[in-house]
Amino acid sequence: MKVYNIFSPAKAGSVELKNRIVMAPMTRCRAIGNIPNKLMAEYYKQRCGAGLIITEGTAPSPNGLGYARIPGIFSKPQVEGWKLITTAVHDCGGKIFVQLMHTGRISHRFNMPEGSHIISASAVKAAGQMWTDSEKMQDFPVPEGMTSEELIHTKAEFVSAAKNAMTAGFDGVELHGANGYLLEQFLSPVSNLRNDLYGGNIEKRCR
Repeated sequence: MKVYNIFSPAKAGSVELKNRIVMAPMTRCRAIGNIPNKLMAEYYKQRCGAGLIITEGTAPSPNGLGYARIPGIFSKPQVEGWKLITTAVHDCGGKIFVQLMHTGRISHRFNMPEGSHIISASAVKAAGQMWTDSEKMQDFPVPEGMTSEELIHTKAEFVSAAKNAMTAGFDGVELHGANGYLLEQFLSPVSNLRNDLYGGNIEKRCR
């Protein structure tokens, strides 16, 4: 078995890393108005000794902003805010990927902008509560089951967010497909009760 020195260079796809240390995503809820800021730039800069940083969960659309004060990457101010962060990390020799996270039903309307919707694979309420700045802890609501048209639209939002990430200077993109968020809500037979092309057996749920 080959043994690697954790401090030796490595590659993640085509991205050259100065070492094999990867900073995992850790949501900090510091994006006031859902816009990345100078405080966040300082936070990531302080950790640029890692070979690769993966950001906190970042919403690809207004519908994905389930938690209080999490960042998005779907508007021009958000892209400009992320540029501060990628520049700070690159200036000290680091590499950084954005993690796209759509919260789906793990959300609350008090944390979301006007006009957004809490959506999921099916209209199945999640157990538990979440924090809201205005009303403190609140039960999860019943989400709206997504139509086929909304599925296509949401997919396009992920594509647009990934393109925005490249514009913002990120070295790569990671999709958050776990922890009960939208992508896993489709994978799980508990939250996906659909009987169309996106529900039923595992092949359809993965679609």
